[in-house]
Amino acid sequence: MSNNHNPAKPLQSILAIMAHPDDAEFCCGATVRQMSDAGADVTYIILTNGDKGNHNLSITVPELVKTRMKEQRAAAEILGVKDVIFMGEEDGFLQPNRELRRRLVRHIRKIKPDLIICQNPEMFFSGDRYINHPDHRNAGLVVIEAVFPAAGNPMFFPDLLAEGYEPHSIRELWICMAPEPDHKIDITDLLDVKIQALRQHESQFDDLDEMEKWVRERWSEENEAGEQRYYESFKRMKFD
Repeated sequence: MSNNHNPAKPLQSILAIMAHPDDAEFCCGATVRQMSDAGADVTYIILTNGDKGNHNLSITVPELVKTRMKEQRAAAEILGVKDVIFMGEEDGFLQPNRELRRRLVRHIRKIKPDLIICQNPEMFFSGDRYINHPDHRNAGLVVIEAVFPAAGNPMFFPDLLAEGYEPHSIRELWICMAPEPDHKIDITDLLDVKIQALRQHESQFDDLDEMEKWVRERWSEENEAGEQRYYESFKRMKFD
């Protein structure tokens, strides 16, 4: 899958592909801001429309979808994200099917990212109190199947080739919420920015202060010197 890239070359084009509005802010929000501050172009692809992300039956589905798109754009702006692409799949029923893979391959070939950040397709549970959303798993799976072998192989989706979308192989893939992460980003200086971005998703939280408290606990870790720091962690795959 190598493209003979120069390993010393910085990652300049970043694509985060997530299931729902707010997933990127939880998984990699501070990392995204760090990269955008360093001059990288960051794009989000949000696979579902988020239409199940509220228990209030007085809100119509179109109203909720519109709200979640607005919230996601506001959060992305705080993090320096260049563009947000909404794929519009139904929340809760995301499937890694052929057509969705094709649509993702089209975007990957168009954007030509150096790095893709995605969710973990293998995570069913976390601890003894959390069942992972099936959309999170299926989002990770369809991204990985789009990355390899389809995006870089001209034999996949020849209609895209006819449209001018040449094959593209990414340099790196970072997987969020991996059970044994091997790449940690110190986000201590950007934790408040991560929380500010998450606070834009008001429709998702009954208590924003409780959300903030949980985030500060969840991403906290002591370093080797015994200092409290905050990290976003990933399984990192390099294809150079």
